[in-house]
Amino acid sequence: MATTNPLFLEDVDFYRHWHPKSERFAGGDCLATALMLGWVLKVPIVMDVYWCMGSRQVNVYHCDLVRDEERMHMPVLGNPYMDRLIQQMQLPVIVSEEPKQFLLQAVAPVQTVRESVSA
Repeated sequence: MATTNPLFLEDVDFYRHWHPKSERFAGGDCLATALMLGWVLKVPIVMDVYWCMGSRQVNVYHCDLVRDEERMHMPVLGNPYMDRLIQQMQLPVIVSEEPKQFLLQAVAPVQTVRESVSA
């Protein structure tokens, strides 16, 4: 497990709660909040590479966190914060070999949106 350097988190001055039922992916700010609240990051981190429209790469880091007897899986979108965290904490990252594409199911189906507008 990886412990967090308090100096690394001192520049974090926000609170951003995340729950898997509210958002499919978390941001780096959600991970920072969890680490400030005492969650411990388990290593290694698995990174999935998604392709949007076949031309834009988006990395998703699968972070497993533990606090006391609680466990939480937090998929975090790749961003400069994650790059910095991985580099400064020297976290091992395993890159998934299976290429992925974002699915349209990540947002509400078009029919549902149209039906709710016409109602």
